[in-house]
Amino acid sequence: MTRLRAAALATLAALLLFVPATAGDDKPKDKPKDDPKAKPDAKAELMKKKLALSQKILEGLALEDFDKIKTGADDLVTVRQAAAFMVGKTAKYEVYANDFQKHLEEIQKAAKKKSVEAAALGYVEMTLTCVRCHQYVRDEKIGAAPPLRPDVLTTKTER
Repeated sequence: MTRLRAAALATLAALLLFVPATAGDDKPKDKPKDDPKAKPDAKAELMKKKLALSQKILEGLALEDFDKIKTGADDLVTVRQAAAFMVGKTAKYEVYANDFQKHLEEIQKAAKKKSVEAAALGYVEMTLTCVRCHQYVRDEKIGAAPPLRPDVLTTKTER
């Protein structure tokens, strides 16, 4: 168990190196909500929310705050369900989505049992699933709309 704990903590420490690069990136949005160019931002906002909640879980792990771990995982389940409709459904994407859900459930159970090692392992597995899924989505261009020409975004009266 000592090796597992050391490996989990080493992985968490490595992940912490990446957290500050994205933390506090709350730039105001210039686009109004009814702007057609603003629609892709909905997916970006959900992904930022997922990142923030995963960071909340990580903070809970670092502090052994099981309530924070559990609420972060619970909230992430809710956001995951909201984000699921934004990506094209393929068999491989469904595998990643199911794995992500399974690892979230492992984190929730571990938090209830107050097992930081099990929660950390679930977190590492969840994070690896995220990375693999994002790589798949990027490589296969799933859920990505084709780039629009600027003239497509203007109405006939604006031209």
